[in-house]
Amino acid sequence: MSKTIRQAVIADALPIIAFLKQADLSTEGVYGSIDRFLVVENEEGDIIGTLGIETRGKVGLLRSLVVTPSFSTEELFALFQESLKLAKEKEIERLYLITNRQASLRFFHLLGFSESSFVDDLAGFVHAQKLSTVDNCMVMKLEM
Repeated sequence: MSKTIRQAVIADALPIIAFLKQADLSTEGVYGSIDRFLVVENEEGDIIGTLGIETRGKVGLLRSLVVTPSFSTEELFALFQESLKLAKEKEIERLYLITNRQASLRFFHLLGFSESSFVDDLAGFVHAQKLSTVDNCMVMKLEM
């Protein structure tokens, strides 16, 4: 089955919001950052994955990662690689992510991320504030 990863356009906003709602994730800010979202579509054009980047100046925060259960590790890696390309295109200098999954640390290390602390860079991000209250969350950072 062929899958396509592409940068979202404004017409993708409602389908992305619906996809995020199915996963019980926040949809706040999707419209304002739609040009920093990636979508993964199957052959029928259905969204089967998404990943966004919320920005404040030259700082980015990965957000809204949702994929269907059929997603392979290789496909997930490709989605993250594309998000790193998008971050560079948007001239982001530091990219953060917040995770509560210990098992994903090795994966993020392979992408170049390293553990960090909750820093001032993240203070203005609504999603970071919400996630900072979740147990066992870890901040990871990548200098672009």
